[in-house]
Amino acid sequence: MRIYMLLFLVAGLSVSTFAQPRRWAVGAKLGEPTALNLRKYGDRNALDIALGTYGGLVGKNRVYRKGTYQSVGVMLNVTYLWYVPFINNRMTAYAGFGGQINARHYYPDPSAMTAEVSYPKSISLGPGGTVGLEYFSRMKTTSFFLEGGGYTELLPDFLFLSPQLSFGIRNNF
Repeated sequence: MRIYMLLFLVAGLSVSTFAQPRRWAVGAKLGEPTALNLRKYGDRNALDIALGTYGGLVGKNRVYRKGTYQSVGVMLNVTYLWYVPFINNRMTAYAGFGGQINARHYYPDPSAMTAEVSYPKSISLGPGGTVGLEYFSRMKTTSFFLEGGGYTELLPDFLFLSPQLSFGIRNNF
């Protein structure tokens, strides 16, 4: 029985050895969205900030409100993540939620356009969720990741849904 207790204690303490030893990461991701990425790691959580494009792969020409999106927009996404070791000490799984702000050109129905406002910019915001896997190099200075999730617009088009899927690379320091 004592051996099992000792093994349980060692296993519990070893979880901290799986934690990310470096506290910051800068990288890039391709997909939806395509963005530059800054991540601040904690012991079992992280804050992820991404600034980039929105609507380039999914929804470039998409029905939106009483018109369409026909362009790529700019987005800022901030997500709070929780992560755990996955399979070995070089891979982690993570999940989290946060918010996203987008700026895009909105093309209203031609019959509704006026001379003053032909193609207004649409600022939108809403919550998003992310799940992903991150694989660290042997020295843990470089990591590769694959993540997916979704964004649900709350304003101005309530419950407008956008899927998100991207992969990328980060430099950890």
